[in-house]
Amino acid sequence: MVLSSVLASLALGDAAIAQASGPIGAADVVGEWSLLVTPAPDSENRITFKGKDGNERLNFPLRITAQPRGRLACVLDGESADCRIRNGDLIVGYSGGGVRLIYTLTDRARDGFRGSAAMRVRLLPVGGRIGDVRMVRR
Repeated sequence: MVLSSVLASLALGDAAIAQASGPIGAADVVGEWSLLVTPAPDSENRITFKGKDGNERLNFPLRITAQPRGRLACVLDGESADCRIRNGDLIVGYSGGGVRLIYTLTDRARDGFRGSAAMRVRLLPVGGRIGDVRMVRR
C-alpha cells in the first residue's frame, strides 16, 4: 500500500512538472544531451539502433546550439541533424541509409524531456512509431 502511494505521488509529480512548465522552448533545449531510446515491443519486427561506429546501442549524444532568429543547430552522434521547435515540441530528425528517424519530444520530465521515436523509409510506404525516447542532460 505504501509503495503504491509512493509510485502514484511520483507519477503525479512528473505530471505536475509537465503542466506547470508549459511548452518546450528553444532556450530549454540548448546544451549537451543524451537521447535514450526504448524500442517498442514488436513480435514480428526487431528494430535495432546503431551508432555511427556500427555498434548497437540505445544512447546517443546530442548537442543543441542556438542559431540566429530562434533557430537551432543539432549534432546527433557526431552527425548533423535537423531540429526545430514546433507547437511547443522539439523535433529532431536524422536521415541515413534511406531511413529517416524522427524523435519528437513532447513532455517535460524531472531529468529532461520525453516523447516518441518514429521511422520512415524513403520511397516506401513503411514507417511509424518505433519506440519511446528520453532526452537527459549529459
